[in-house]
Amino acid sequence: TLENVSQGISVVDANMRLVAWNRRYLELFDYPDGMVHVGVPVADLIRRNAELGECGPGEVDGHVAKRIDYMRAGSSHLFQRIRPDGTVIEMRGRALPGGGYVTTYTDVTAYKHAEQALIEANETLELRVEQRTAELSESLVATAHARRAAETANISKTRFLAAASHDLLQPLNAARLFTSALRQHPGLDAEASQLAERIDASFRSAEDLLDALLDTSRLDTGSYRPEVSGFALAELFE
Repeated sequence: TLENVSQGISVVDANMRLVAWNRRYLELFDYPDGMVHVGVPVADLIRRNAELGECGPGEVDGHVAKRIDYMRAGSSHLFQRIRPDGTVIEMRGRALPGGGYVTTYTDVTAYKHAEQALIEANETLELRVEQRTAELSESLVATAHARRAAETANISKTRFLAAASHDLLQPLNAARLFTSALRQHPGLDAEASQLAERIDASFRSAEDLLDALLDTSRLDTGSYRPEVSGFALAELFE
């Protein structure tokens, strides 16, 4: 069973000597022929791995002492080591009843690569969300500026219409007074009287148009308020 599991396994006794292992353990660490045998001090194996950089940076003796102390104390441990060739080995150690220590070695390189790819994908997604949020914020700001500009232009237009209509009505009213006086002049013949009537009608039409412009400006400024009531529809059609 041990020979067919995917994890490497090593077992030491209470004297910190190797008593059992499987083929995967040998494959992971590529020990020289004859180095691994029953009774070999596990410190020798740890030292050889530390010298090859399998235990990470630091003094070789420090790595050996640390691992042996864990095993003697029976402390459970979990380490992940990035090997010089880039593979990642996860080591889990646990004390055995009555003394001794068992350690499993699992190649988690594919898992770590998938994890890193997921982290990078999340970072890319977050960056894209930030970019889209910034673009949306800029668009909202531009829309707000455009709305304010349109409102300002509309207010200016309304004020212009009100002022222009009011100013134009005054000379038109004066002109209508003059045409009315002309029509009542005693020396005016029939043809001139008809012409004066047409001039007055033209002024009335222009005055009506200016009144409509004034009504439009009042509607824009909200000066007019609807008064809901009942009325005869025939009058409206008339």
